[in-house]
Amino acid sequence: MSDRAALTSVPTEAARRDRAELTRTMMLLARSVRAMFDAQARDMGLTFARAQAILAISRDEGLKQTQLAETLAIETPTLNRTLDGLEKLGFVERRADPDDKRVRQIFLTEHARANASEIETFVEALRAKLYDGIDADEVARARKTMERMQANLERMRGQ
Repeated sequence: MSDRAALTSVPTEAARRDRAELTRTMMLLARSVRAMFDAQARDMGLTFARAQAILAISRDEGLKQTQLAETLAIETPTLNRTLDGLEKLGFVERRADPDDKRVRQIFLTEHARANASEIETFVEALRAKLYDGIDADEVARARKTMERMQANLERMRGQ
């Protein structure tokens, strides 16, 4: 059976239950990972969103706010709240783009640069605990499946 036929075939009752349970599990897992991250990162003044922003900026300093929002797959108002919090903590600064004063670029402060490797280490340790007992092949298959699901969602948005 081709991939297209498999996608359009009518699932069995057991398959429908598995799909429903998998969707529920993914949603719960995402919330649980974020909550665990937030709880463990609180001492650093971070949340999941703030840490993701710092790591994205550290990979490409000088990003425009719109580019950073796109990289993080969040809306600009949400990013602004995250950046406001990071600015108050002394992690980032917004500077006017030299070519267009209306555009803001994002840079890490020295404080953030000094802590970026600690944040990266913290994130890696959390991931190691999360994936404990799960082999690389399982992770690769799960990632491939979720990427296909994401592509399906993108197609749905385009309809």
